[in-house]
Amino acid sequence: MIGVYQVETLNLYSIVNDAVTKQLHLETEYAGTFTVPPNAYNPLRQQYDARTIVNVLVERNSTQYDLSLGFVDVDIYVSRMSFIFGLADPVKKIALVSTFRLAGERFDERVAKETVHELGHLKGLEHCTKETCVMHFSNTLEDTDQKNAVFCSNCRSQFE
Repeated sequence: MIGVYQVETLNLYSIVNDAVTKQLHLETEYAGTFTVPPNAYNPLRQQYDARTIVNVLVERNSTQYDLSLGFVDVDIYVSRMSFIFGLADPVKKIALVSTFRLAGERFDERVAKETVHELGHLKGLEHCTKETCVMHFSNTLEDTDQKNAVFCSNCRSQFE
């Protein structure tokens, strides 16, 4: 079971649930809302540290979930990256996805792709070299738009 958390300003559960059940054949449960901690904000970057937010989710997470996903609407980063769409911590079994840079006509599709991508990382998958695979690294929004919402055959075999 995958627990889905989101900040109060988002309403993504149906998009996330559809992506997870259709693409991965896994079950989800709405786990509630959470607040982005103020100490995650870096005023020099004008962004939020994704690892700090993940740690808040760790504290919030229930042991009833095999994996957990958190969704925020703020711009997130990790060191040495100008921004990230998401972050997965396989050891803690928690992933974070930011919708901040996913806006536009293809918003639902982008959220679905990033959801599947981060869950792939939680299940041990690395980035894929195939540009159409959902596990391909997205450095830009165009990268996200160009890849599919599904695993390539190699990544699929590793996921199952």
